[in-house]
Amino acid sequence: MSEGKERTFLVGIFGDNFEHRKLLGQALGAPGSNSDIQFYNRLDSQLGHVFTALTPIDYPEKLKPFLQTLILTNIHILIIDIEGGLNASIGEMLVGMDLFHEMSNTKSLIVLSGITPKTEWKLKDIKKKINIILSNTTLQGIKVVEIRQKEDYNSLKKKIVELGSEISTNDLETSSYTKVLIDHAFSVKGIGTVILGIVGKGTIHSNQMLELTGNHGAVKKIIIRSIQKHDRNFKEAYEGDRVGLALKGNVSSDEISRDNIITSQGIFKGEEEVTAKVYLNQFYKPKGGVIIPGDLTEYHGIAEIKSTPLKIIEGDKLKPGDSGIVKIRFTKPLYHDGSGLNGIICDLNRFQNKLRIIGHFKQLLN
Repeated sequence: MSEGKERTFLVGIFGDNFEHRKLLGQALGAPGSNSDIQFYNRLDSQLGHVFTALTPIDYPEKLKPFLQTLILTNIHILIIDIEGGLNASIGEMLVGMDLFHEMSNTKSLIVLSGITPKTEWKLKDIKKKINIILSNTTLQGIKVVEIRQKEDYNSLKKKIVELGSEISTNDLETSSYTKVLIDHAFSVKGIGTVILGIVGKGTIHSNQMLELTGNHGAVKKIIIRSIQKHDRNFKEAYEGDRVGLALKGNVSSDEISRDNIITSQGIFKGEEEVTAKVYLNQFYKPKGGVIIPGDLTEYHGIAEIKSTPLKIIEGDKLKPGDSGIVKIRFTKPLYHDGSGLNGIICDLNRFQNKLRIIGHFKQLLN
Protein backbone atom coordinates (compact mmCIF):
# COMPACT_ATOMS: atom_id res chain seq x y z
CA MET A 1 0.00 0.00 0.00
CA SER A 2 1.52 3.30 -1.03
CA GLU A 3 2.50 5.88 1.54
CA GLY A 4 -0.35 8.16 2.52
CA LYS A 5 -3.04 5.82 1.13
CA GLU A 6 -3.31 3.47 4.09
CA ARG A 7 -6.89 2.47 4.85
CA THR A 8 -8.38 4.61 7.63
CA PHE A 9 -10.90 3.12 10.03
CA LEU A 10 -13.25 5.67 11.62
CA VAL A 11 -14.47 4.28 14.93
CA GLY A 12 -17.09 5.75 17.27
CA ILE A 13 -16.77 4.48 20.85
CA PHE A 14 -19.83 4.74 23.10
CA GLY A 15 -20.84 3.63 26.58
CA ASP A 16 -21.54 4.79 30.13
CA ASN A 17 -18.10 4.04 31.54
CA PHE A 18 -15.63 6.63 30.18
CA GLU A 19 -12.60 4.79 31.59
CA HIS A 20 -13.52 1.67 29.60
CA ARG A 21 -14.04 3.79 26.48
CA LYS A 22 -10.66 5.40 27.06
CA LEU A 23 -8.95 2.00 27.26
CA LEU A 24 -10.26 1.08 23.83
CA GLY A 25 -9.42 4.52 22.45
CA GLN A 26 -5.84 4.23 23.67
CA ALA A 27 -5.59 0.73 22.19
CA LEU A 28 -6.48 2.27 18.82
CA GLY A 29 -4.47 5.48 18.99
CA ALA A 30 -2.77 8.26 20.91
CA PRO A 31 -5.04 10.91 22.48
CA GLY A 32 -5.52 13.86 20.15
CA SER A 33 -8.00 16.75 19.99
CA ASN A 34 -10.14 17.10 23.07
CA SER A 35 -13.25 19.27 23.47
CA ASP A 36 -16.69 17.70 23.79
CA ILE A 37 -15.32 14.85 21.67
CA GLN A 38 -12.06 13.03 22.42
CA PHE A 39 -10.05 11.85 19.39
CA TYR A 40 -7.50 9.03 19.28
CA ASN A 41 -5.28 8.62 16.20
CA ARG A 42 -2.55 6.20 15.13
CA LEU A 43 -0.94 4.75 12.05
CA ASP A 44 -0.69 1.12 13.18
CA SER A 45 2.56 -0.14 11.68
CA GLN A 46 1.79 -3.80 12.46
CA LEU A 47 -1.64 -3.83 10.81
CA GLY A 48 -0.74 -1.27 8.15
CA HIS A 49 -3.85 0.81 8.79
CA VAL A 50 -4.80 4.11 10.37
CA PHE A 51 -7.25 4.18 13.28
CA THR A 52 -9.18 7.35 14.08
CA ALA A 53 -11.39 6.81 17.10
CA LEU A 54 -13.83 9.29 18.62
CA THR A 55 -15.79 9.24 21.85
CA PRO A 56 -18.22 11.91 23.14
CA ILE A 57 -17.05 13.25 26.50
CA ASP A 58 -20.22 14.96 27.73
CA TYR A 59 -22.70 12.22 26.86
CA PRO A 60 -25.34 11.43 28.15
CA GLU A 61 -25.64 14.96 29.55
CA LYS A 62 -25.38 16.40 26.02
CA LEU A 63 -26.77 14.62 22.98
CA LYS A 64 -25.16 16.61 20.15
CA PRO A 65 -21.56 15.32 20.53
CA PHE A 66 -22.93 11.76 20.56
CA LEU A 67 -24.81 12.33 17.29
CA GLN A 68 -21.85 14.13 15.72
CA THR A 69 -19.60 11.20 16.63
CA LEU A 70 -22.07 8.84 14.95
CA ILE A 71 -22.01 11.03 11.82
CA LEU A 72 -18.21 11.33 11.65
CA THR A 73 -17.61 7.57 11.98
CA ASN A 74 -18.84 4.46 10.20
CA ILE A 75 -17.86 1.75 12.71
CA HIS A 76 -19.81 2.05 15.95
CA ILE A 77 -18.80 0.22 19.12
CA LEU A 78 -20.95 0.23 22.25
CA ILE A 79 -19.12 -0.76 25.42
CA ILE A 80 -21.47 -2.06 28.10
CA ASP A 81 -19.97 -2.28 31.59
CA ILE A 82 -21.78 -5.30 33.00
CA GLU A 83 -21.46 -3.85 36.49
CA GLY A 84 -23.79 -1.01 35.41
CA GLY A 85 -25.83 -3.15 33.04
CA LEU A 86 -28.52 -1.86 30.71
CA ASN A 87 -30.20 1.48 31.37
CA ALA A 88 -31.89 4.41 29.62
CA SER A 89 -28.68 5.91 28.21
CA ILE A 90 -27.56 2.53 26.81
CA GLY A 91 -30.99 2.32 25.20
CA GLU A 92 -30.56 5.75 23.61
CA MET A 93 -27.13 4.78 22.28
CA LEU A 94 -28.57 1.63 20.72
CA VAL A 95 -31.33 3.71 19.10
CA GLY A 96 -28.68 6.03 17.63
CA MET A 97 -26.60 3.14 16.31
CA ASP A 98 -29.70 1.51 14.83
CA LEU A 99 -30.72 4.76 13.14
CA PHE A 100 -27.34 5.20 11.45
CA HIS A 101 -27.18 1.56 10.42
CA GLU A 102 -30.52 2.10 8.69
CA MET A 103 -29.59 5.48 7.14
CA SER A 104 -26.03 4.85 6.01
CA ASN A 105 -25.24 1.15 6.47
CA THR A 106 -22.69 1.63 9.24
CA LYS A 107 -21.12 -1.35 10.99
CA SER A 108 -21.71 -1.99 14.70
CA LEU A 109 -20.31 -4.08 17.52
CA ILE A 110 -21.16 -4.51 21.22
CA VAL A 111 -18.36 -5.02 23.73
CA LEU A 112 -19.03 -6.33 27.23
CA SER A 113 -16.47 -5.03 29.75
CA GLY A 114 -15.92 -5.12 33.50
CA ILE A 115 -16.02 -8.92 33.54
CA THR A 116 -14.63 -10.31 36.79
CA PRO A 117 -15.29 -13.49 38.81
CA LYS A 118 -17.79 -11.43 40.82
CA THR A 119 -19.70 -10.09 37.79
CA GLU A 120 -19.43 -12.96 35.31
CA TRP A 121 -22.80 -14.37 36.41
CA LYS A 122 -24.49 -11.33 34.79
CA LEU A 123 -23.26 -12.15 31.27
CA LYS A 124 -25.99 -14.57 30.25
CA ASP A 125 -28.80 -12.28 31.40
CA ILE A 126 -27.34 -9.18 29.70
CA LYS A 127 -26.86 -11.01 26.39
CA LYS A 128 -30.45 -12.27 26.55
CA LYS A 129 -31.78 -8.74 27.20
CA ILE A 130 -29.68 -7.31 24.34
CA ASN A 131 -31.16 -9.86 21.93
CA ILE A 132 -34.71 -8.98 23.05
CA ILE A 133 -34.14 -5.20 22.79
CA LEU A 134 -32.65 -5.46 19.29
CA SER A 135 -35.04 -8.10 17.93
CA ASN A 136 -37.12 -5.54 15.96
CA THR A 137 -34.22 -3.32 14.85
CA THR A 138 -31.61 -3.34 12.09
CA LEU A 139 -29.02 -4.33 14.74
CA GLN A 140 -30.63 -7.73 15.24
CA GLY A 141 -27.90 -10.37 15.37
CA ILE A 142 -25.12 -7.87 16.18
CA LYS A 143 -21.88 -9.49 17.30
CA VAL A 144 -21.18 -9.29 21.05
CA VAL A 145 -17.53 -9.43 22.15
CA GLU A 146 -16.20 -9.92 25.69
CA ILE A 147 -13.18 -7.99 27.00
CA ARG A 148 -11.46 -9.70 29.92
CA GLN A 149 -7.77 -8.82 29.60
CA LYS A 150 -5.38 -6.49 27.78
CA GLU A 151 -4.69 -8.99 24.99
CA ASP A 152 -8.37 -8.93 24.02
CA TYR A 153 -7.93 -5.41 22.63
CA ASN A 154 -5.63 -6.74 19.91
CA SER A 155 -8.32 -9.22 18.85
CA LEU A 156 -10.86 -6.40 18.94
CA LYS A 157 -8.69 -4.29 16.61
CA LYS A 158 -8.67 -7.12 14.10
CA LYS A 159 -12.47 -7.37 14.33
CA ILE A 160 -12.67 -3.62 13.65
CA VAL A 161 -10.54 -4.10 10.52
CA GLU A 162 -12.84 -6.93 9.41
CA LEU A 163 -15.92 -4.74 9.92
CA GLY A 164 -14.32 -1.76 8.18
CA SER A 165 -13.28 -3.88 5.23
CA GLU A 166 -16.98 -4.59 4.58
CA ILE A 167 -17.63 -0.87 4.07
CA SER A 168 -17.27 0.15 0.45
CA THR A 169 -15.50 3.42 -0.30
CA ASN A 170 -16.14 5.67 -3.25
CA ASP A 171 -13.83 5.44 -6.24
CA LEU A 172 -11.42 8.27 -5.48
CA GLU A 173 -10.82 8.96 -9.14
CA THR A 174 -14.52 9.42 -9.97
CA SER A 175 -15.79 11.31 -6.91
CA SER A 176 -17.66 14.29 -8.27
CA TYR A 177 -16.55 16.67 -5.52
CA THR A 178 -14.53 17.07 -2.33
CA LYS A 179 -16.01 17.42 1.16
CA VAL A 180 -14.35 17.86 4.56
CA LEU A 181 -16.36 17.78 7.79
CA ILE A 182 -14.69 20.09 10.32
CA ASP A 183 -14.40 19.11 13.97
CA HIS A 184 -11.95 21.73 15.33
CA ALA A 185 -10.44 25.05 14.22
CA PHE A 186 -7.67 27.17 15.72
CA SER A 187 -4.92 29.65 14.86
CA VAL A 188 -1.22 28.73 14.75
CA LYS A 189 1.43 31.44 14.95
CA GLY A 190 3.33 31.72 11.68
CA ILE A 191 0.87 29.45 9.86
CA GLY A 192 -2.54 31.03 10.34
CA THR A 193 -5.91 29.30 10.42
CA VAL A 194 -5.84 25.53 10.79
CA ILE A 195 -8.78 23.13 10.80
CA LEU A 196 -8.96 19.51 11.84
CA GLY A 197 -11.51 17.36 10.08
CA ILE A 198 -12.39 14.19 8.23
CA VAL A 199 -12.42 13.91 4.46
CA GLY A 200 -15.97 12.76 3.80
CA LYS A 201 -15.69 12.56 0.04
CA GLY A 202 -13.14 12.90 -2.75
CA THR A 203 -9.47 13.88 -2.64
CA ILE A 204 -7.79 17.03 -1.32
CA HIS A 205 -4.62 18.49 -2.87
CA SER A 206 -2.30 21.12 -1.46
CA ASN A 207 -2.82 24.48 -3.22
CA GLN A 208 -6.35 23.41 -4.17
CA MET A 209 -9.00 26.14 -4.15
CA LEU A 210 -12.14 25.13 -2.27
CA GLU A 211 -14.87 26.98 -0.39
CA LEU A 212 -15.98 27.23 3.21
CA THR A 213 -19.74 26.97 3.47
CA GLY A 214 -22.30 26.54 6.23
CA ASN A 215 -22.49 30.07 7.61
CA HIS A 216 -25.64 32.09 7.02
CA GLY A 217 -24.25 34.27 4.27
CA ALA A 218 -21.85 34.22 1.35
CA VAL A 219 -19.41 31.32 1.04
CA LYS A 220 -15.70 32.06 1.35
CA LYS A 221 -13.04 30.89 -1.06
CA ILE A 222 -10.01 29.27 0.56
CA ILE A 223 -6.79 27.64 -0.62
CA ILE A 224 -5.32 24.56 1.07
CA ARG A 225 -1.87 25.80 2.12
CA SER A 226 -0.72 22.44 3.51
CA ILE A 227 -2.00 19.02 4.59
CA GLN A 228 -1.03 16.92 7.60
CA LYS A 229 -2.04 13.38 8.48
CA HIS A 230 -0.91 11.62 11.67
CA ASP A 231 1.70 14.39 12.21
CA ARG A 232 3.27 14.07 8.75
CA ASN A 233 3.05 16.38 5.74
CA PHE A 234 1.36 15.15 2.58
CA LYS A 235 0.42 16.64 -0.78
CA GLU A 236 -2.89 14.77 -0.89
CA ALA A 237 -5.54 13.34 1.43
CA TYR A 238 -8.28 10.86 0.64
CA GLU A 239 -11.76 9.89 1.71
CA GLY A 240 -11.79 8.74 5.35
CA ASP A 241 -8.54 10.53 6.29
CA ARG A 242 -8.41 12.67 9.43
CA VAL A 243 -6.51 15.77 8.36
CA GLY A 244 -5.06 19.00 9.59
CA LEU A 245 -5.42 21.66 6.91
CA ALA A 246 -3.68 25.04 6.96
CA LEU A 247 -5.92 27.48 5.12
CA LYS A 248 -5.08 30.50 3.04
CA GLY A 249 -7.82 33.08 2.58
CA ASN A 250 -9.79 35.75 4.36
CA VAL A 251 -11.08 33.49 7.13
CA SER A 252 -10.17 33.27 10.82
CA SER A 253 -10.54 30.32 13.17
CA ASP A 254 -13.14 32.26 15.17
CA GLU A 255 -15.47 32.09 12.16
CA ILE A 256 -15.20 28.30 11.80
CA SER A 257 -17.12 25.62 13.68
CA ARG A 258 -18.74 22.24 13.06
CA ASP A 259 -21.44 24.17 11.22
CA ASN A 260 -18.98 24.63 8.36
CA ILE A 261 -17.98 22.34 5.51
CA ILE A 262 -14.99 22.65 3.21
CA THR A 263 -16.10 21.60 -0.25
CA SER A 264 -15.61 21.99 -3.97
CA GLN A 265 -16.90 25.29 -5.27
CA GLY A 266 -20.57 25.69 -6.17
CA ILE A 267 -21.72 22.29 -4.90
CA PHE A 268 -23.50 22.82 -1.58
CA LYS A 269 -26.72 24.78 -1.18
CA GLY A 270 -28.59 25.89 1.92
CA GLU A 271 -32.22 25.15 2.76
CA GLU A 272 -34.37 27.06 5.25
CA GLU A 273 -37.66 25.29 4.50
CA VAL A 274 -38.17 21.85 2.97
CA THR A 275 -40.83 19.25 2.29
CA ALA A 276 -39.54 15.97 3.68
CA LYS A 277 -40.46 12.41 4.49
CA VAL A 278 -40.06 11.97 8.25
CA TYR A 279 -39.75 8.63 10.02
CA LEU A 280 -40.54 8.70 13.75
CA ASN A 281 -38.51 6.27 15.86
CA GLN A 282 -40.56 3.38 17.21
CA PHE A 283 -39.23 3.93 20.75
CA TYR A 284 -39.88 7.70 20.90
CA LYS A 285 -42.91 8.75 22.96
CA PRO A 286 -44.27 12.17 21.96
CA LYS A 287 -46.75 13.97 24.20
CA GLY A 288 -50.20 12.71 23.41
CA GLY A 289 -48.71 9.81 21.43
CA VAL A 290 -48.40 11.77 18.17
CA ILE A 291 -46.55 14.77 16.68
CA ILE A 292 -49.02 17.23 15.21
CA PRO A 293 -47.52 19.62 12.61
CA GLY A 294 -48.16 23.30 13.31
CA ASP A 295 -48.19 22.97 17.11
CA LEU A 296 -45.08 25.24 17.30
CA THR A 297 -43.01 22.67 19.23
CA GLU A 298 -39.30 23.30 18.62
CA TYR A 299 -37.03 20.39 17.83
CA HIS A 300 -33.47 20.27 16.44
CA GLY A 301 -32.23 19.03 13.10
CA ILE A 302 -28.73 17.82 12.26
CA ALA A 303 -27.45 17.34 8.70
CA GLU A 304 -23.78 16.65 7.97
CA ILE A 305 -22.72 17.79 11.49
CA LYS A 306 -24.46 21.18 11.53
CA SER A 307 -27.44 21.59 13.87
CA THR A 308 -30.28 24.08 14.02
CA PRO A 309 -33.64 24.45 15.75
CA LEU A 310 -36.60 23.49 13.57
CA LYS A 311 -40.39 23.41 13.57
CA ILE A 312 -42.70 21.03 11.74
CA ILE A 313 -45.17 23.53 10.34
CA GLU A 314 -47.63 21.43 8.31
CA GLY A 315 -48.31 17.97 6.95
CA ASP A 316 -49.17 14.49 8.21
CA LYS A 317 -49.49 13.54 11.87
CA LEU A 318 -46.49 11.47 12.92
CA LYS A 319 -46.78 8.35 15.06
CA PRO A 320 -43.91 6.29 16.54
CA GLY A 321 -42.73 3.63 14.11
CA ASP A 322 -44.46 5.34 11.19
CA SER A 323 -43.63 7.95 8.54
CA GLY A 324 -45.33 10.93 6.95
CA ILE A 325 -44.81 13.89 4.61
CA VAL A 326 -44.34 17.26 6.35
CA LYS A 327 -42.96 20.73 5.79
CA ILE A 328 -40.00 21.66 8.03
CA ARG A 329 -38.73 25.17 8.72
CA PHE A 330 -35.15 25.62 10.03
CA THR A 331 -33.96 28.56 12.14
CA LYS A 332 -30.57 28.41 10.35
CA PRO A 333 -30.06 26.90 6.90
CA LEU A 334 -28.85 23.32 6.59
CA TYR A 335 -26.69 22.40 3.59
CA HIS A 336 -26.62 19.55 1.07
CA ASP A 337 -24.85 18.63 -2.14
CA GLY A 338 -27.88 18.97 -4.42
CA SER A 339 -29.29 15.53 -3.61
CA GLY A 340 -31.46 16.89 -0.78
CA LEU A 341 -31.12 17.09 2.99
CA ASN A 342 -30.87 13.82 4.88
CA GLY A 343 -30.74 14.36 8.63
CA ILE A 344 -31.83 13.64 12.18
CA ILE A 345 -34.59 15.17 14.28
CA CYS A 346 -33.82 15.27 17.99
CA ASP A 347 -34.35 17.00 21.31
CA LEU A 348 -31.14 18.58 22.63
CA ASN A 349 -32.31 19.06 26.21
CA ARG A 350 -30.28 17.54 29.05
CA PHE A 351 -30.66 13.82 29.62
CA GLN A 352 -33.58 12.91 31.88
CA ASN A 353 -33.73 9.15 31.29
CA LYS A 354 -35.92 9.70 28.21
CA LEU A 355 -35.12 9.08 24.56
CA ARG A 356 -34.11 12.30 22.74
CA ILE A 357 -33.58 10.85 19.26
CA ILE A 358 -36.92 11.49 17.58
CA GLY A 359 -36.36 10.22 14.05
CA HIS A 360 -34.87 11.14 10.70
CA PHE A 361 -35.93 13.08 7.62
CA LYS A 362 -35.18 13.06 3.90
CA GLN A 363 -35.97 16.05 1.72
CA LEU A 364 -38.32 15.45 -1.19
CA LEU A 365 -37.05 17.23 -4.27
CA ASN A 366 -39.41 18.60 -6.91
